[in-house]
Amino acid sequence: MEVVLKPVSALLKRVRNVAGATILGDGEICMVLNPNDMLKSLRQRAMPAPRETAEEERGGKPLVLLVEDSITTRTQEKRVLEAGGYEVLTAVNGVEALSKLAGAAVDAVVSDILMPEMDGLTLTRLIRQNTAYREMPVILVTTLASNEDRQRGLEAGANAYIPKPAFDQKTLLETLKRLI
Repeated sequence: MEVVLKPVSALLKRVRNVAGATILGDGEICMVLNPNDMLKSLRQRAMPAPRETAEEERGGKPLVLLVEDSITTRTQEKRVLEAGGYEVLTAVNGVEALSKLAGAAVDAVVSDILMPEMDGLTLTRLIRQNTAYREMPVILVTTLASNEDRQRGLEAGANAYIPKPAFDQKTLLETLKRLI
């Protein structure tokens, strides 16, 4: 089928593998893929960098994905983790965390539970459902401190549950060291 290719808007300009869009005869808008970009993406997926190489680039430091919507708490926890010898990647909710997981060789996830868009329990369940991440340690650090909350977190697949009211940076670092 011959079509007129319209360039993508600024909003979609950074979307990988998309060359443009067209309007089909029935009025439906159809994205047109860029075959050269697709081949490049396939080659990158077929030859992923070895985990050792990724760690060497980080100076041998394990990479922790910190998922926290509160900027104050996120900044504090990031400093604790970096002081403990970890490289830290941050996300503000579960949706962003899943996106970052797909693009980095993460060694562990430290997540809050109460967040917008996707909470930490849903994120943990999705991590456990993905065979590539099943063994990755997940630590929930949250204000929810009841036994029922702890049980829900562990049932979702968390390896550890640390209530924020009892938060101690030493506990977090020791838990991470034990799990990684």
